[in-house]
Amino acid sequence: MTNDPRRGKKRIDMKRTVASKGTENITLDIAFDLFYSAKRAEKVRDRTLADYRSYWRYFREWLTDAHPEIDIIAELTAATIREYIEYMSFEHKRYGTDKHRKKDDRKLSPATVKSRLRALQTMGAFWEAEGLIGANPTDKIKPPRMDTEDKSIFTDEQLAAILDAPDTSTYVGFRNKTLMNSGLRINEALRLRTVHLDFAARCIRLPGEMNKNRKPRIVPLSAVVIRELIRLIEETQAFFETDYVFVAVYGEPLKADHFRKQLRKYAEDAGIDTKKTQVSPHRFRDYFITNYLLNGGDLFTCQRIVAHADVKTTQGYVKLNEDRLRDSHTQYSPLARLSSHARKRQK
Repeated sequence: MTNDPRRGKKRIDMKRTVASKGTENITLDIAFDLFYSAKRAEKVRDRTLADYRSYWRYFREWLTDAHPEIDIIAELTAATIREYIEYMSFEHKRYGTDKHRKKDDRKLSPATVKSRLRALQTMGAFWEAEGLIGANPTDKIKPPRMDTEDKSIFTDEQLAAILDAPDTSTYVGFRNKTLMNSGLRINEALRLRTVHLDFAARCIRLPGEMNKNRKPRIVPLSAVVIRELIRLIEETQAFFETDYVFVAVYGEPLKADHFRKQLRKYAEDAGIDTKKTQVSPHRFRDYFITNYLLNGGDLFTCQRIVAHADVKTTQGYVKLNEDRLRDSHTQYSPLARLSSHARKRQK
């Protein structure tokens, strides 16, 4: 309460009291619904919204079991969030609470734990900004440390073997080989329509809504890929009324999981051990980026082609393998060069 100099009476600071009272009574699930509605109004991508729902469900399942007494958003503390991170990192098993998925004894990866924490941090920041909590309980929590991933890529032999595996005399085989050569992210490729193809300019023009960073993008195409795309479109439109480029055998848009399964089968048919070598649509992008850079391609041009938001992501692909390191050392080592000159003089 404060003194009102105009009347000599005490009055209540209504704004502060109402905010405090509202915070005390907001349940966890109402707080999430407010967050979700705000993000949907901001036109956050559907996939991101779905992740928010999943990550919140995982957190609520754990919280109900570990702390059934917590039901108000203001009762969440940094200690509670840290306890959840510890649970995810050391106790939780993949698909452990999902009755409809195959049991998996592997622990959650640090990357998965980091993603779930990042979602909670986004929620906490929203609740704090909206005055629903006094302080963000996730604000000072650090994500688990992660080992730097070794971006192993296909060898030239492995890539050739996988590309040769599809039976291109069939529609499915030809479609899959064309998709492997597209150079797009799998979700971009499967949303590709004929209107996005500019054959005269030999490129794909992707609108911002299709790109991860929401910016328009041009993907250059080789003459070989253009020829394959034209043949695929002609064959598809001879059977189906669709403008999608990559479709399933009944004309509906191709699903990413279906293509991934076929890709792993091609790798196994090619004699590649899929337990030792990761085989996924993204590996084709890894191969393109790495070889583009190792063969003298410009870093910033490559960044634009593959739509990396940060050039540091593109730089991460500049990791030479041991053979290249040995070749470079032999070529530029002063001792090796002197020895080579000496041998030439002796001859």
